[in-house]
Amino acid sequence: MHPGIVPLPSGGFASPHPNARTLHTDPAKLLIRSVITTADADRAGDVVVSTGIRNAEEFLLNPVVLWAHNRSQFPPIGACEWLDVQPNRIVAETRFAEGVPFAEDVFRLFEQGILRGWSIGFVPRKAKRIPVPFGGGTGLRVEEWDLLEYSAVPIPENPGALTVALQKGLVRDVPLKLWLSRVPDDRGGKWWRVGKDVLAGLVREEVPEQEAVFSD
Repeated sequence: MHPGIVPLPSGGFASPHPNARTLHTDPAKLLIRSVITTADADRAGDVVVSTGIRNAEEFLLNPVVLWAHNRSQFPPIGACEWLDVQPNRIVAETRFAEGVPFAEDVFRLFEQGILRGWSIGFVPRKAKRIPVPFGGGTGLRVEEWDLLEYSAVPIPENPGALTVALQKGLVRDVPLKLWLSRVPDDRGGKWWRVGKDVLAGLVREEVPEQEAVFSD
């Protein structure tokens, strides 16, 4: 089951939206153009309004792109070249770090369609609870937010694809290979269950009132 918006130890939140996907790759320049978030409700009923980003220009001054929101175990995999904030989604172009085996391995997995997932790391400024049309309960609608970083995340495109890639030696970086071997290999993309220093043990927070305003 998709976890929706989840808190991160860094103090921000992550939103690994199932509709975030790769649009285009340029192997010669190590560039990937991708949808990093959309305004559609995710499987938990949470919504991050794309046009609610309030710091796009500031983010581009230090446009960090991470692997699975992991700041402690791995270096940044690249930098964002530009953001295109559209009414229902945000498209970004990422330049992967050339000459860094870890980053080049991640690029190769996306280029070959083995991985597909992207996730934003953000801080909400204004959010409110909303009813979930499926399954009952409530979700969170984030209307204004600041982007801290966005991440490539290990959500396999096809069952077994990641396992086969590892067996074929497509991943050369040893720490990345060991980390990926722990990822459940299914369409659910349950990557948040591993990487204990960053993502494990996170509990979904409820908003106590109908509307909550977040501040730095």
